[in-house]
Amino acid sequence: MHKHLIYILLFCFLIISGQSRAADPVKMKCVVVNADGSITFYWENPIDLSDFNKFIFYHSNNGINFSKLDSSSVSTTNFYTHSTTAGNSSQKFYFVDIVSQSGISTTSDTLGSIFFQLDNNDPDFNMADLYWTKVSEPPPDGSNGQYQIYWDYPDGSWKLINSSTSDNYSFDINVCEDSINFKIELENSFCNSVSNIRGNWFRDVEYPQIIDFDSISVNDFETILGWSPSQSQDVVGYILYRNQSGTWQEFDTVIGINNTLYTDTVFSPCEISKEYAIAAIDSCGNKSEGSFLQPQKPIFIYEIGYNVCEKQDTLVWEQYENSFPEIDNYFVWRSTNGGNFEKIATLGSNPNPEPPESINNNQMWYIDEGINPGNTYQYYVQAAFGNRTSSSCIKEIVSYSYKVPLHLYLANADVFPENQIQLSLDVDENVFSCTWEIYRSEEGNPQIDLVSSINFNDLQSNPLVYNDADADPETSPYQYYAIVKDSCEIKVIESNILKTIHLTGSKVDKQTNLLEWNEFEGWETNVEKYYIYRISSMENGSIPFDSVDAFTFSYEDKIDESMATNGKFTYWVQAKQIEGGQYDYKAYSNSNHIDLFLESNIFFPTAFKPSSTISTNSEFKPIFNFFSGSNYSFMIYNRWGQIIYETNEVDKGWNGSYKNKKQSSGLYIYRLTYQNVYGQNIERKGSFMLLN
Repeated sequence: MHKHLIYILLFCFLIISGQSRAADPVKMKCVVVNADGSITFYWENPIDLSDFNKFIFYHSNNGINFSKLDSSSVSTTNFYTHSTTAGNSSQKFYFVDIVSQSGISTTSDTLGSIFFQLDNNDPDFNMADLYWTKVSEPPPDGSNGQYQIYWDYPDGSWKLINSSTSDNYSFDINVCEDSINFKIELENSFCNSVSNIRGNWFRDVEYPQIIDFDSISVNDFETILGWSPSQSQDVVGYILYRNQSGTWQEFDTVIGINNTLYTDTVFSPCEISKEYAIAAIDSCGNKSEGSFLQPQKPIFIYEIGYNVCEKQDTLVWEQYENSFPEIDNYFVWRSTNGGNFEKIATLGSNPNPEPPESINNNQMWYIDEGINPGNTYQYYVQAAFGNRTSSSCIKEIVSYSYKVPLHLYLANADVFPENQIQLSLDVDENVFSCTWEIYRSEEGNPQIDLVSSINFNDLQSNPLVYNDADADPETSPYQYYAIVKDSCEIKVIESNILKTIHLTGSKVDKQTNLLEWNEFEGWETNVEKYYIYRISSMENGSIPFDSVDAFTFSYEDKIDESMATNGKFTYWVQAKQIEGGQYDYKAYSNSNHIDLFLESNIFFPTAFKPSSTISTNSEFKPIFNFFSGSNYSFMIYNRWGQIIYETNEVDKGWNGSYKNKKQSSGLYIYRLTYQNVYGQNIERKGSFMLLN
């Protein structure tokens, strides 16, 4: 009984443990190319599929980029047929994922189909050359890596010829004339991988001689192939090949031994570069060796690069491939505005000392300098080798000139109450791209600082407004100017220089405040006048209270105590511009704000009665109209010189007691000290009578 319980618990544990791990991957076994071009691939499933959800099948044409093909939720499935592929045309690749119920997937190894090609073009021995792609490297599990070669000769049934671990095989075929098909298989204990079927006619005759594929060129956006006639008299035509993704594909046949030119109209040599090869075919269907090891490819010229700043056209091209003899020179030809082409350069193997970026070993380049904006230029490159030439496609470019900023005017430099200087810059916004730089210098300091660099893309309004929060207009006037750089970072214009107004002030006497400032400079028209602004108990500073002419830089303000707001006057000066000029601005530029203070009159009562019903006389203290000083100290002494009251608060006074006891009537001494707003130490002493 206990033994059965242990088995049950162990079984449950294994089930639970199995749900937390991925299933073993399937083992890919073979790939079969069917007669119709569809492909069936087989695999061996793992023993444990208890957590199986589904199979997912993946497919690729190149073995690199895979896409989902299909899926199956049947756990007993071990093969799949890809019916929509072209297995007779190229190699295909597959792998299988197992997805568990918990969503975990495991991936099999990848197998490729056997893509088989046949060539029987050896001119001496009637040799059949077989080429195929391998299923995988190393071969799949269960295979010894021996590729078996079959043919259907002589009676149409498949027979094994030989086997090879390589991907090619050649052998003599001693037949007078017959059509023979071939296929390749890779044996596996589970199943055999089978290639597509290729066949050809075989005759016991000599093969044509290899032909001389002498040139390839471009004309009217089409590729022109040229070759020498074959020396084999029984040649009836030529087979043309194009390299398609690494595989040589026959794409046409030219009939006639003396027909040695062909125009490829399918692919434009201006858009894509293709390699070509050629072979001769005789009356028995025998082909010469193709020129696959020495393919021809025309000069491919890329789009012209135009440098608007340097006024240069840069040509980059892929060199002519496998010329015979070797390339002597490259010629660069140019046409301007539809005129005749002229040779502008003859280049060897090193056209320029410094290549453009991203040039590889198979590319050459040429930089055409001194380009005139507004012209249309056409270029092509020609290779010369021996008595032959080959030309590229014609590429065209229209040169242009960027728009250069035409004006720049620093319209105003205005000091805000918060000690921030706002600059207004009238700019040329009818450009493609530029940068404005604003510079600042402080009076008496030779250093010039760049305070801002503003890109054209950041322009939101015109005039351009910039707030300089780093300046300190209370300390000195500042000079500002701006420059504009075009899209090639070349300085084009420097603006006028503006000098801000710096206002200072002092007290001449109790009734006179003296204001002094420097001349505002830099507007394209002169200053008309200077307005004087003041904030006091009578004015809020919304309008000027006076003005002076453009040549006066000081002002005396007659004041009295009643005008002050807590003893303070706030001043600033504003320059007004005369209308007119090229930019027709009527600007106003403010100075910094300054504060000037009055000295308050101080009154001390001569007698003090704490029981007074008059509230202003309930405490003894100095009486101010206003107080704007600091370090305030007020003390009361009795007749023996003892301090009986002391305070640092302006609104506090003595109530006639000391240590909560009323003091007797008599003479008492006071002493007041403080520091006024100008830093002067003030002291007042005196006596008063205490009356009880």
